[in-house]
Amino acid sequence: MDPLNDRLKYILNSVVVYHIRLGVPIGSRTITKLSEIGLSPATIRNVMADLEERGYLTHPHTSAGRVPTDKGYRFYVDSLLQEVMHQAQQSAAPVDWPGRDSAADALQNASKLLSRMTHYAGVALAPRLSQRTFKHIDFVRLRTRQILAIFVSDDGLIHHSLFELDHDLADRDLAQMADYLNRRFVSLPLQTVKQQILLEMREAKERYDSLLRQALELGRQAMETEGDGGGELYVEGATNMLTQLTFADLEEMKQLFRTFEEKYRLLNLLEQSLNTPGVQVYIGSENAALGTRTCSLVVSTYERAGRPLGSIGVLGPTRMDYSAVIPLVRSTADQLSQFFGEWRKEPAR
Repeated sequence: MDPLNDRLKYILNSVVVYHIRLGVPIGSRTITKLSEIGLSPATIRNVMADLEERGYLTHPHTSAGRVPTDKGYRFYVDSLLQEVMHQAQQSAAPVDWPGRDSAADALQNASKLLSRMTHYAGVALAPRLSQRTFKHIDFVRLRTRQILAIFVSDDGLIHHSLFELDHDLADRDLAQMADYLNRRFVSLPLQTVKQQILLEMREAKERYDSLLRQALELGRQAMETEGDGGGELYVEGATNMLTQLTFADLEEMKQLFRTFEEKYRLLNLLEQSLNTPGVQVYIGSENAALGTRTCSLVVSTYERAGRPLGSIGVLGPTRMDYSAVIPLVRSTADQLSQFFGEWRKEPAR
């Protein structure tokens, strides 16, 4: 397909911008009144017909106006926002939010900020466990042979895992085992802790050190239960979707809220975004994994030492104001990167 010439780009840009602003199909007369292109309505109609034939626009029902397709939004985001993004990068003010005493607070409040400023849903994916550092672990005996492990990483995030033992252990023994693990592995990367536990279990077996072996076995089970899966998912402002006219279809609305309830669909998409640093935009049908084709996700990774830790973003209708949302998501991600980069470990007790 031939690339779009300047006239086609201008009209496509106008339809996208005015549709985002007004929320109605855009006709040639609207573009004539609101823009300074200097073309007649008849000429603009011909250009819009060309864009529709190429798949960038469509017209709902019998309306004379056009609305962007996913392809139209994609072209707008990829090509027409470059200048906007450059300007935003140069002039964006730092974003600040309260309650950043822990990583959990930072992520929750960052997603709240995005929801409040965009009136859409703010989402945040916490770092994977394998990217964190061991700080503290406790074992709680819930009932016979059932143990709750509470693991705290150095960034303040808390993880719970529940597992069954082959035999029961007294509370005093559990406390001794947790004390050994806390003294032995404090401030070590979690991936190193998992490897070291397996190594020391073999050594303890050779020495027939029963208590040590049990402590390491509890640590192994706690780490295995947590595994190397994704981090916690924070979602704020899901009810904002109720105010979006794009979600008029009841079935689409139901599916979207099932996605919020189940979370794993959204979590999987956010985890995929970790493979590509920086801002990414998933538009309409590109979000089919969420079970809905009527929303877009603007997401950016946040980093520590140049390595992606997690992601932060906004989920809203395809008719969202990308020119405002993209710089805001990028700025918030930069602030999270700064927060995690400056994180200081508390001294071991």
